[in-house]
Amino acid sequence: MNQTHSHINERTVAESKDCWRRIQQDDKTGLEGLYAMFACEMMAFGLSIVLDRNLVKDCIQELFIEIWRYRRNGAVVKNVKVYVFKALSNRIKKELAREKKRNARDQELGANSLYFENEAQSGIFHIHQEEARNLRLSEALSKLPPRQMEVIRYAFFENLPNEQVARLMGINVQSVYTLSWKAICNLRKLYILFISLYFSL
Repeated sequence: MNQTHSHINERTVAESKDCWRRIQQDDKTGLEGLYAMFACEMMAFGLSIVLDRNLVKDCIQELFIEIWRYRRNGAVVKNVKVYVFKALSNRIKKELAREKKRNARDQELGANSLYFENEAQSGIFHIHQEEARNLRLSEALSKLPPRQMEVIRYAFFENLPNEQVARLMGINVQSVYTLSWKAICNLRKLYILFISLYFSL
């Protein structure tokens, strides 16, 4: 199992480096290959930071656009996967910070104007909605099979690398991916209201 894990990891590293090299040579197939290699895993990773599918999807797309736009800046990337996942995390956190500032500004305007009073009340209502969604999500998580709950805890809530999750659980990295997506699919079934708000296609 360790040899299989090692081969998978080495192949992924080699393929991602090749994609990065092609990107820097103005070859869009490199960008397409990098997207195909990491997009699904990046979505799962993004959802571990913020439970907003549309926001994560937008951040992933913007990140790949930026990679292509600045392909000639000569940046040296030792580990492509680490680079893109860290970049995605930073992008999502920046977007959340901007959203927080926007909300704070709206609340300040609401305090100074009767026109914005309803907006402030609406904000409180949305806070209660968020609390209710979080409660539903916690209930859904508690109903997952033990192995799926374990991989969600390690990969999403403790933010451990997939390779470390695989070692802790005694499985290979591909099984970590499979368990993660099975867990997300089960959450979709268990948490219908959450899916209607966040996972609508």
